[in-house]
Amino acid sequence: MKHFDIAKWTEFVRNSVGEAERAAMQAHLASGCRRCRQTAELLSKVAGAARRLSQVQVPDYALRCARAIFLLQQPEKVQILPRIAARLLYDSFREPLPAGVRTQQRLSRQALYQAGDYWLDFRLENESGTSRVTLIGQIQHGEHPGKRLEGVPILLVSGKQVLGRAVSNSLGEFQMEYAPTKRLRLYVPMRWAGKRIELPLNHYAGERQESKRKARKGSGRRNGRGRPSADKPKVIALEQQDSGKQKRKTTERTR
Repeated sequence: MKHFDIAKWTEFVRNSVGEAERAAMQAHLASGCRRCRQTAELLSKVAGAARRLSQVQVPDYALRCARAIFLLQQPEKVQILPRIAARLLYDSFREPLPAGVRTQQRLSRQALYQAGDYWLDFRLENESGTSRVTLIGQIQHGEHPGKRLEGVPILLVSGKQVLGRAVSNSLGEFQMEYAPTKRLRLYVPMRWAGKRIELPLNHYAGERQESKRKARKGSGRRNGRGRPSADKPKVIALEQQDSGKQKRKTTERTR
């Protein structure tokens, strides 16, 4: 008995074989070949499932997420993109404090950068009692604010290690959480433009620690100058008593 291989049965279920060969294969199945019948039935089920799946419409958001995930799996290609020089336009830590306020322990910081035609706005939030920092940002086109920058991969890198990843939504917004470390940089690869934005984040952590140190130092100075010593009233009372005794002695000598 001549058996047919799986390639022939695949063509059989797809109706892509000639009439003579199809008749021979049907006669082979009718002869009672169990192995070939199981192969033909399995391939027929696979072909039916493929036809049903071809009619399914994949949502646009699922396609965008799949493309963004594919881009995030290739962070090494970010290194070959030329960097766009970023210029700091606004920093909340550089604003003067309100009148009458010497120091302020700020737990959040906002900064705005311009890199070519793009604007990168982000905010760093540090929860009280923890060292972890939450980064919330948005990227948009400066000349065309309404232009969507969706699916842009955002990489948080320390040296050659990727510590955090995020993808911008339809508004260009993104968010991630991380623990401060050395040589921390924010990479924004823009493959459609053939360039990338790179921002250092270490100096923000350093200035925040310096601000807290100055706040503690200033608070200690104010407590030392503004609060009188608990023993000071006793000393004043003793000095007044000695002054009274000296006056009485002088009066008695005069008499």
